[in-house]
Amino acid sequence: MLKGQRAKRLLAMLTVFFFIAGSVFAGAATKSKVAYAATKNEFPAVDLTKLTSDVSDKNTKDAVMRLAAFGIVNGMEDGKYHPDEKVTREQFAKLLVTALGMESAAKAGAGHVSFKDVAPSRWSAGYISVAAGQGLIKGYPDGTFKPDKEVSYAEAITMLVRALGYKDEFLPGKWPGNYLAKAAEKEVTKYVKFTDVNGFANRGECAILVNNTLDAKVVKVDTYESGNVKYYESEKTLLEDKLNITKLEDKRIIANNRLDDSLNEDNNEVTVVDAKDNSNAKDYDVVAGYNVEPVLGEEVTIYLNDDDEIVYAEREYEDKAMFDYASSANDDKTLSLVKFDDDYKFDENAVVYVSDADGAIKYEGEDEINANLSKLVGKPGKFVVKNSKIVFADLINPDQTDDGWMVVTENNSGVIKGITPNTDKLDNVSEIDLREDETFDKVVVLDTNGNALTVNDIQNGNVIYVGKQDIDGDTYAVVRVVKDNVITGEFTGYKLSSSERKIGIDGKYIKASVHEAKYSTNGGDDIKYFNTTNSDVDNDMEDLDEVSITAYLDGAGRIAYFVGSTTESSGYKYGIVTKIYEESEKIKIYTVTNDGEGDEIVYPVEETKNLTKDKNGNPIAAGSLVKFKLNKNGEIAEDEIYVVDLSNYYVMDDDFGKDSIKTTSGKSISVDSKTVIFDLRNVKAYTDINTDTDSINEVVYSKDATRYSLDITAADTDDDFDVVKWSDLAEDDKVDVPFYVILDDNGVDAKAIFFVSSTSTGVTDSSSDEIPVYVVDMWKKSGDVYVTIHPYGEGTKDVKVDSTWKNSIEDERPYVVKIQADGELEIVTSSNDYEEYYGVITAKSGDTVTADVYKVGTSTLETKKFKLPANAIVYEEDEKKSASSIHTGDAVYFIVEDGVNIRVIERLIDDEAKAVLTDKKSPY
Repeated sequence: MLKGQRAKRLLAMLTVFFFIAGSVFAGAATKSKVAYAATKNEFPAVDLTKLTSDVSDKNTKDAVMRLAAFGIVNGMEDGKYHPDEKVTREQFAKLLVTALGMESAAKAGAGHVSFKDVAPSRWSAGYISVAAGQGLIKGYPDGTFKPDKEVSYAEAITMLVRALGYKDEFLPGKWPGNYLAKAAEKEVTKYVKFTDVNGFANRGECAILVNNTLDAKVVKVDTYESGNVKYYESEKTLLEDKLNITKLEDKRIIANNRLDDSLNEDNNEVTVVDAKDNSNAKDYDVVAGYNVEPVLGEEVTIYLNDDDEIVYAEREYEDKAMFDYASSANDDKTLSLVKFDDDYKFDENAVVYVSDADGAIKYEGEDEINANLSKLVGKPGKFVVKNSKIVFADLINPDQTDDGWMVVTENNSGVIKGITPNTDKLDNVSEIDLREDETFDKVVVLDTNGNALTVNDIQNGNVIYVGKQDIDGDTYAVVRVVKDNVITGEFTGYKLSSSERKIGIDGKYIKASVHEAKYSTNGGDDIKYFNTTNSDVDNDMEDLDEVSITAYLDGAGRIAYFVGSTTESSGYKYGIVTKIYEESEKIKIYTVTNDGEGDEIVYPVEETKNLTKDKNGNPIAAGSLVKFKLNKNGEIAEDEIYVVDLSNYYVMDDDFGKDSIKTTSGKSISVDSKTVIFDLRNVKAYTDINTDTDSINEVVYSKDATRYSLDITAADTDDDFDVVKWSDLAEDDKVDVPFYVILDDNGVDAKAIFFVSSTSTGVTDSSSDEIPVYVVDMWKKSGDVYVTIHPYGEGTKDVKVDSTWKNSIEDERPYVVKIQADGELEIVTSSNDYEEYYGVITAKSGDTVTADVYKVGTSTLETKKFKLPANAIVYEEDEKKSASSIHTGDAVYFIVEDGVNIRVIERLIDDEAKAVLTDKKSPY
């Protein structure tokens, strides 16, 4: 009986000794954290990443992580470990008593304290009384306990050696030397750096002491002879003997349910092999709550509970693991790894997983991997190298982030926007919906170290890689997040050639991403490639000299994107030249001021040539419509002024759309609240034009300026020039209004519009009751047909179908419809405002898509650009999706308003997709 009680007490002492540093006692009103024992089937509720975030020493960190896994330690109130903090005697007493389950006795013993410096009313009095009565702690010869005094190394080490079963009579010599000698012999003090045994132990050093003690062998009482106790050292460690934990060394966890969906997700099942040659595969369950991702593929020691479940996997540091990607596959069967900065062959028993849309593809063995080597290039993920060969890789295909990185610019409750290698400006970023049960059934988010995150943990500036993967029949998004990856400093130079690409920040040169690095010199208004094919690089980098820039690093530590602002106000401005001052080298331009109003501003030019000629050599004169950019000195930057000509001239056809303009030439233009709009309809028009001026209607540029300026000689800028809002114009119904437009590089979005004079007074009331919808579901009732529709700009609703159309309508497809006066639905077969297309998405950049399409009812294949706004209605069969779920290569059927803006789009699958992709015909 006494032997069993002693074992229980020693185990309790070990379990809680170190946890005392987690106490935050400050007085009677302050409550401490209470230690808890690790349950056998559940990982302790502790965030290991946060716990060790303030621990820099490797041995301390390893110890803290293992002890936390066993439920022996956790963090302070802020979740961090605080390795430098000390432990007081009363904290120690309280936690010992609590762990021994004697709190009731402590409450009763508060009035029976035998130490003169511990008042019965002191918060710790009962704990001290009980601990002293049990012989766990002792007072001082003067009758004091010194509750605020810190615990010394000698005291801590003595208790740990006793936990192994040693008693005073087992150890010859004087205290504390006899206990310290035994501790050194059993490697209890290994890695602990202290010079004074009477010094005070901190949390970090105590973690190492306790961790070492777990691996020491316990002693057992053998015989009693002539009053002397004989003992022997058993073959069991304290870990095995008291915690019932078994150790498996030299192992490697090579798969979980994410990589092999035959493994049981509910049981957190994994596959374990011998690290030497990836043989002897065996599947184990993992206790609930424990994440093996951080050590996946690495050589580890595995700890099993008495149910043979993995409770912890500890790195053995026999290999090297990093998040990386390959820049090339080479003829000698090596991969060039970027962060590893070397070429590596694969081990003959290597295992590689590539997460792809159809599931995780497994390549096993050197020969199979070498046959597919090129498929691994550019795919980010974890590589494990041992003996200069790759033994394991866990990669993803980042097809959801334009096959590369994404610098996050916005996280709106899981709808992520960001810059990718395809982004050309900040106004045209890519978007991906990472909300579960939207585009994807489930979402797995991991940082580059394998730590589990949530979508809400993704911050602006993080670089993410997102791949689509089938797991157990569900569509997953696998997201890898690069954190702590933002560098800010002064631009100090660059190196760019076929062999190197580097950016200097505060004098340090950092390599650029292999996944196409990009940059902006104007705050993101123009985003360009940092490569040798971009002819603007030299001039742009010269402008960045000594400018503060922000750089975003990819998963291999390379710069993916860097941005600065060399302009007074980033981006282009737009306006009408009203006067040129050749002597003072200045130009007066009517433009939009910072408060959004229109006014004339005089700008100096950086170069004299830009007083009379733009970058393309076109003449600049009073009346020229221009876009221009300022340098950091407030001057019109060299060759950053462009004159609008007749190629930018259109005439409106039909009324204003909600966010679009139709033209008589068939061109459709997308407009939004950011479009700069000038109303110049009171400016005098030229009507007597020679034929060699290529006049269009009666409003053209002046013949004297070779079509490059309006006649503003009689214009009054206060009365005849105005800056207007699109929301005001969109309320009007007008036709035949001519205008000049400056388009974005995508050829769809209007950056600036100049409405000019017209003799037409045509006004049309063309308000339409046609509605683009997606029919989600259909059913019959009493011989009538009903449908659930999702109209553009509204929520779903149920409507009855007019009897004329009840045999024609189908569910799970888009339509243009009208709702009749009686509330019944009719199908519109010919619309003035909407067109239907089917085809294949060939490119996507932000909210602009390019598609090879057939207009419904025609047989002509066209390549067209469309806007796919975030509020478009998107479906796949009966499942609602988001605009970000439409990708290059998708077969689609969609409805477009005014020839440019997609209102309803269906992502086609199965037979419908085959009809479009293979048979080149309409799916309906």
